[in-house]
Amino acid sequence: MMKRHLGDDSYDVSRLFIYYNARYVGVEEEGGQIEDEGTFVQHAIEGLKQYGACSENMWDFDEELVNDEPSEEAYTEAESFLIEDTSLIPLELEAWKSALAEGYPIIFGISTFNSFDSHRKKGLVPVPTKNESTRAEHGGHSMLCVGYSDKDEVFIVRNSWGEDWGDEGYCYIPYKYMMNEEWNDGDSWIIKRVEEPAIDEGIWDNDDESILGDYESELANMSEEQYNEMLDAMGDYPLEYRIALLFLSAANADGEVSDEELEEISNYLDNTLETLGSEYEATEILEYCQENIDRKLVKETIKLLGEYLSTEMLATIVQDLGNVIGVDDLENSESEFIDSLTSAWQINHNEEEEQEEYEEEDEESEEEEYEEEESEEDEEYEESEEDEEEDDDNKRKKK
Repeated sequence: MMKRHLGDDSYDVSRLFIYYNARYVGVEEEGGQIEDEGTFVQHAIEGLKQYGACSENMWDFDEELVNDEPSEEAYTEAESFLIEDTSLIPLELEAWKSALAEGYPIIFGISTFNSFDSHRKKGLVPVPTKNESTRAEHGGHSMLCVGYSDKDEVFIVRNSWGEDWGDEGYCYIPYKYMMNEEWNDGDSWIIKRVEEPAIDEGIWDNDDESILGDYESELANMSEEQYNEMLDAMGDYPLEYRIALLFLSAANADGEVSDEELEEISNYLDNTLETLGSEYEATEILEYCQENIDRKLVKETIKLLGEYLSTEMLATIVQDLGNVIGVDDLENSESEFIDSLTSAWQINHNEEEEQEEYEEEDEESEEEEYEEEESEEDEEYEESEEDEEEDDDNKRKKK
């Protein structure tokens, strides 16, 4: 709201200012003292009504200040931004998307789990597994939803843990996670001003462009040499076949491919084939794959995709697997298969990074050795010149 009011996209609200006043409201109602032990969304809303919100430039995000009362200047600035109207938003996908499309960010609370920090791509939060326990710290956590991507089926969320976390302080939470009543108790609010808001197209995504990665861009960004190398490596089994094999293998991890899973995979593959401009039919590929699921070929496929596709594209595949195979709820064995892909691809990219670092260290080491050799040669040359000069002096004295 403040960004729209000021016309400044770089303006960020002070998270610690809001957090302090939310806890202050709680202390006024329930007693106690200000401590860094979380707060309730209702208290944050009431704090915004009473005290408003200043900019992060005015009251910075410094963890050492978490329990300090903001400055008088901060409160003076915040008075200009008292909220005038709030609305509880139902836990419905279309209601959230409509609110965001109208320019209203959503303050919400959600249960977080141990995997909340295990990002397949920067900021991409996975859907919790059935057996997963809540985090020991921040088990229930409040954040600000600022946009969404239908292409990736994720909400774009601003967290309060600083820019070093996630994707520069932001994360992407899957629709399935956010809209689950077990994890989201519906304590979600939008903040309004009296005047009708102008629609801000910058905070939501309503086109077909992925914020994570997509097949068309992935292949288009490859050089001709890289693309041909990938085709040669895949041999008789092209990319579209290997994608189908991977999805069927994930669905079959629990020993059975359900009709719902097969239909969802077929729809996904139809879209993928159209994107790739492939001449194959999804039904034909799936029939052949089902008759010829080869464990060695699956392992080879995982390895090749890890070698030739970008981290963003691999993250998209993992995200798509969860959405497609989860059509009838993910079984533990299916989740484990998807997690194994994440591990394999992360390890592969880590090895590449380590190799690059190793090569850089080698180059630096060679340069240092070369410089040392040159220095030693220079010293030897200087010593040799000095010896020659001494010999010449001695000869003159003898004469």
